[in-house]
Amino acid sequence: MLSSNRWLLQLAVVQVRDDKIVHFNVRDNSRKGIMKVIITHQNADFDGLASMLGVRKLWPDHHIVLSSAVSPPVQKYLALHKDWLTVQTPSQVSDEAVTDVVIVDARDRRRLSDFSGFFEGAESITVFDHHPAGPDDVDATTEIVEPVGACATLLCERIEMQEIKLEAEEATLMMLGIYADTGNLSFPSTTVRDLRAAAFLRQSGASLPVVNRYLQQEYSPEQQQLLVALMNEVQIISRQGLQIGCASYETPVYVKGASQVVERVLQLMGLDACFAVLQVEGKDSVALIGRSGTRHVNAAHLAELWDGGGHPSAAAARTSDASRDEVMRRLIQELEEAVLEPLEVSDVMSTPVQVVSHDTKLEQLQPMLEKWAISGVPVMRDREVVGIVSLRDVDDAARRGDWSIPVSGFMSHAVVTVGPEQSLNEVLELMTDRDIGRLPVVEGEELLGIVSRSDILARLYGSDAEPMM
Repeated sequence: MLSSNRWLLQLAVVQVRDDKIVHFNVRDNSRKGIMKVIITHQNADFDGLASMLGVRKLWPDHHIVLSSAVSPPVQKYLALHKDWLTVQTPSQVSDEAVTDVVIVDARDRRRLSDFSGFFEGAESITVFDHHPAGPDDVDATTEIVEPVGACATLLCERIEMQEIKLEAEEATLMMLGIYADTGNLSFPSTTVRDLRAAAFLRQSGASLPVVNRYLQQEYSPEQQQLLVALMNEVQIISRQGLQIGCASYETPVYVKGASQVVERVLQLMGLDACFAVLQVEGKDSVALIGRSGTRHVNAAHLAELWDGGGHPSAAAARTSDASRDEVMRRLIQELEEAVLEPLEVSDVMSTPVQVVSHDTKLEQLQPMLEKWAISGVPVMRDREVVGIVSLRDVDDAARRGDWSIPVSGFMSHAVVTVGPEQSLNEVLELMTDRDIGRLPVVEGEELLGIVSRSDILARLYGSDAEPMM
């Protein structure tokens, strides 16, 4: 009888109780969740959805769990494609059933609140992301975070490497993810890796007409008109290396989703912060929408001037006590007179950092640098930075024909590092005195990022500054 019960338990891998999925661990014959889930941020966009599919192609035993709050374009896409994609909602999954969580295109807990219960008992949490680290990030057991234009690119690379076949529908969705986050491969954040991933997806049967169909629906005609108008009207305020955009515009009609447009202006123009003062034609109230990507500009504090509020990175206000011109003048005055802390290394450093091991051969290094589209990289041994190797070092070694020697044989051993709180002027002087083009940013023994001479010059003197030799 005992043997028969054990056999039945092994068959009951999945059961449903109270409309929630419950799994049993058949390995130790005890009741325990074994559900593996893939999640992304609330208000999921195409990059998030595409990256979820990419993870499932790599790990077919994982289930896509999607918040009910998704962006309008994704909602329209799912209306036709949800049958083959097969997604579940958080309400269909029991928190205690989740043992493995894969997070894509996000790691900030505030953007993952619908899934907070999943993290409590999870045995592993894996992150695929392309955004900079933040103080509210989930504590993950594994992080794959790399500076590419779209998170879907990271998954495409692994799918291609493992020679996993993509159906045309799958390749099209992943192409949607890359195109949406790179502006059809036109944003400054687009990398060579994104281009290669797009080429792989096209070869796998991605349909460009389908991609164009859904991306054209990303913005309503009113949003598209507002986007063009704001980019034409924006005034740039330069303060201590920061680029802050302000625009004032009277819209013919109320624009739903205007905050998304302000966010896109910030991205497209490479601004540190962006503010829009909007008024609907014929209406008395004036709206202020602010977005900030830097700790030096607190959007919420500025919105409070008109009894608004929000977060330091996203805020809004509405007033009928001042005209649009008055709000604009006050906004510019506040930004120009605000006391800003000097920019620090942490404000401009690139993160995460591409690194190579000390025993990497020259013949392996050269294609790595080409793939990453960088001219130098830190060399690691036992989690410690032991050198810097650049294209110049590679060229010197190649002329000698030393293709098989490790990078430790021709790297720069005298490693100069900087801390995240050092000022840009101080670091620029250090680079000039030592004739160093890039510096690892470390705190204790941890490598946090890397800062280059061009990064600092672009901040201090504008993007057209000539490199200092």
